[in-house]
Amino acid sequence: MRKITYIAEKPDIGKALAAYLWPNGNCHKEKVFIQSGDTTVTWAFGHILRLASPEEYGEEYKVWANYPVLPKVWKVKPAAAAVAQLAVIKKLLMETDVVVHVGDPDREGQLLIDEILRYLHFDGKVQRLLINAKDDESLKRAFSQITDNKKYANLYYAGLGREQADWLVGMNLTRAYTVNARKYGYESTFRIGRVKVPTLALVVNREKEIKGFKPAKYYELKGIFEKEGIPFKATLKPTEKLPLDEENRIKDKNILQAVKLKVEQAEVIVKDIQEKDMVQQPPLPYSLDTLQVEANKKYGFSPKEVLATVQDLYEKKYVSYPRSDCNYIPVSQKEDAPRILPVLQAFGIAGADTADMKLTSKAFNDEKITAHHAIIPTGIQPEKLTETEQKIYALIAQRYVLQFFLAHEYRKITFTLVVADEIFTGSGKVILKQGYKAYETEEKEAESLDSNLKLPALAVGEKIEKATYSIADKVTTPPKRFTEGTLLAAMANIWRFVDAKNPNREKLKEVKGIGTPATRDTIIAELQADILNGKPIEPCMTKIKKELLPTEFGISLIENVDHSLTLPDATAEMEYALSEIAAGKKNLSEYMDDMITMVHQNIQFAENRKFPLPKGKICEMCPICSKGELIRRYSPKVKKYFHICSNPDCVSPVTGRKLFYEDEHGKPIVVKCPECGTILVRILKNGVFWLCSKCNKTFNDKAGKPDLSLKKE
Repeated sequence: MRKITYIAEKPDIGKALAAYLWPNGNCHKEKVFIQSGDTTVTWAFGHILRLASPEEYGEEYKVWANYPVLPKVWKVKPAAAAVAQLAVIKKLLMETDVVVHVGDPDREGQLLIDEILRYLHFDGKVQRLLINAKDDESLKRAFSQITDNKKYANLYYAGLGREQADWLVGMNLTRAYTVNARKYGYESTFRIGRVKVPTLALVVNREKEIKGFKPAKYYELKGIFEKEGIPFKATLKPTEKLPLDEENRIKDKNILQAVKLKVEQAEVIVKDIQEKDMVQQPPLPYSLDTLQVEANKKYGFSPKEVLATVQDLYEKKYVSYPRSDCNYIPVSQKEDAPRILPVLQAFGIAGADTADMKLTSKAFNDEKITAHHAIIPTGIQPEKLTETEQKIYALIAQRYVLQFFLAHEYRKITFTLVVADEIFTGSGKVILKQGYKAYETEEKEAESLDSNLKLPALAVGEKIEKATYSIADKVTTPPKRFTEGTLLAAMANIWRFVDAKNPNREKLKEVKGIGTPATRDTIIAELQADILNGKPIEPCMTKIKKELLPTEFGISLIENVDHSLTLPDATAEMEYALSEIAAGKKNLSEYMDDMITMVHQNIQFAENRKFPLPKGKICEMCPICSKGELIRRYSPKVKKYFHICSNPDCVSPVTGRKLFYEDEHGKPIVVKCPECGTILVRILKNGVFWLCSKCNKTFNDKAGKPDLSLKKE
């Protein structure tokens, strides 16, 4: 008998696997694995291996000024908390013939288990089990489709490329920008991330648009018309004979007053009617990002909160895999509907009792499935859900139910009226078939101001019985600030923010955004964080009510890094390159060469940039060289601030050594010897005193400053 070891990404998946393999519980359970006969199930804890830190490539890299760090051979180290578990996996693999890779069905999950097998030099057979949900039916389907892990080699390389590229950008550019900015008085760390910077740039650029926005008044002439007792509305369509601004708006109210007088006594004739039958298919089931956006909009839940909640629902077997970027369902899973819909009916989901299981919506499409499918209910009856879990589960369940209803059909009607020689236009719609809309619980989209909920029968050439006119005062409004939900949507649909001239813009739609469904919420949260690894940091943006605003430091960061880093184009193209690697169309080494070139270009930019002073900060000129500025630094060794000249060639004319100035509330203490004018230095030896290195005179310390009235005794 061959010995088989299943390695799951997390303990909960491992335990679900064991429960499926041995439903009678006829197995031996240890804290770190479960075993029966020649079959063992064990697990990782997410990433139990990490890329080595810069200083692990050499002691010299403990100093941030030593960069770039470009590993020729990448080092991988066990995470501190996972050393024991890695040892267990190593021991099991020594006795294993076949490994079943049960990482999450995406590039990170592929990387996570593959890197363990490579690190431990396992050379046996490896199979791949893709689990999208933990209920028995889903596990049965997954086991029927088990394949050779070699099929997913390119997905591993894509995950590896993402990991190494993020390391190169984060480690090198954080150092380069921080070190060079501190020469000009900056104290905060420039945390540079491949996805973080363009995400922050979206918020910063939006705020600049808002701050630079100048509201403009304009006016519209509205008409309320009536036929057969049914009122309907239309708006004047200004022609070129009227003075218009660049947006075809009228800014002079007097002009509309004159038009109003002209049309008030004129007859109204229907000039044109256009009708078009429209079909609106049920909205697709949720991916993680679309669920996060909807839950933020409807309930104000943060993306992080939504991911945590849907993860809990997944671990309780109520929904499928949460970190999905897919909105489609395999065709084979349509046969699960008779089992799932009664559960949703019992939960109280509208339409679950009248759903037509013979219908097949566009969501059931095998060609659209990637490594995983949309988030859907599993058919396990939910119990004891929290209020948040109930709301998230209901959203997921409702979208699933809608797949078994007909499309919403309506007739869109646009019409044109002639009044004197002026044109009024309006629109409306007639519902032909309610379809899924009868059960859609989401908020309805606001109707257009000129859209009529009800229209009388109109015919070209006929006269309208009644008409009244009014002038509406309008004011242009600035763009809205991002919320966590709309920012996440922007990240997921980053192609919308890519320059229209970019030849790859259309291709980038395939990328599904920057970051991944599992990391976008973390990126948004980290940009708002004021604590990192237990230490205070300068946040890049903040949230007021639901709106995201950049901080002064966040604005400064975007203004001081190379413009290419802030554009979504570059990061989206990197994501596209990773998708090409996953598809076997691009080479990993070629991609990494591109990343190294980008790192070098940014280092050169950072080193050549003269960073403007941080807002509200005034630097003192160096009293020694009169060329550099005294900049503030922090010493973690002595846990205090000090000041130093930004001119690297500046040294004491007496000792030939670099001078360090004491700090007092953010300003340097610069005191000269009253005898010879040499800068006094604070000495910590046999007490505290101040020394003139030229004439060797000493002065007592008084509240952190030299007391020039008394020489040291």
